[in-house]
Amino acid sequence: MGEAETHRRLSLDFYAQETTVVARDLLGRRLVHIFQGQRLAGLICETEAYRGSDDEASHAYRRTGRSEIMYGPAGRAYVYFIYGMHYCLNAVTEQGALPGAVLLRAILPEEGLDLMRAHRGHPPDSRLTDGPGKLCQALAIGGGHNGIDLVTDPGLFIEEGTPVPDASVLVTARIGVRGDHAARERPWRFVWQVEDR
Repeated sequence: MGEAETHRRLSLDFYAQETTVVARDLLGRRLVHIFQGQRLAGLICETEAYRGSDDEASHAYRRTGRSEIMYGPAGRAYVYFIYGMHYCLNAVTEQGALPGAVLLRAILPEEGLDLMRAHRGHPPDSRLTDGPGKLCQALAIGGGHNGIDLVTDPGLFIEEGTPVPDASVLVTARIGVRGDHAARERPWRFVWQVEDR
């Protein structure tokens, strides 16, 4: 895949698929935030899928003001605040009125590392963006980005990057979720197993 292709944005059709398909296929794609004229970017290496009324771990298990964004349209950023201290970034998925979103849990930082380090208080690079709150802090993503169209927005988007082969992907249950046994055990966490991560 050439340089121009790897920097092409993901299309609406990409997001408007079944949520677990999107969660798996986001691995290796490049999350970009243009902050103060600088690209802060990294390759997505860990995701989790969340759906609707069949998923007790999901915000959309009950339709509320907060979870309304998960009902579409696809391709929007769903940013929420957790534990009174961290923002988390999701990409909205599915078609029609079906709710779904993919939590971006970690990235491999590539561009704008000095600024990311400053935003995070200069932790070791191995810990810079290895959690959903950490990646939002490093990339300066916050509540003001909730609802942004990842397909068209000039400042926050996901590029094609390079898809990850199945042999390099670990599939597990999601981390720290609540709900019934099915919600806790669904294999909806996808991790790109990268050496020296």
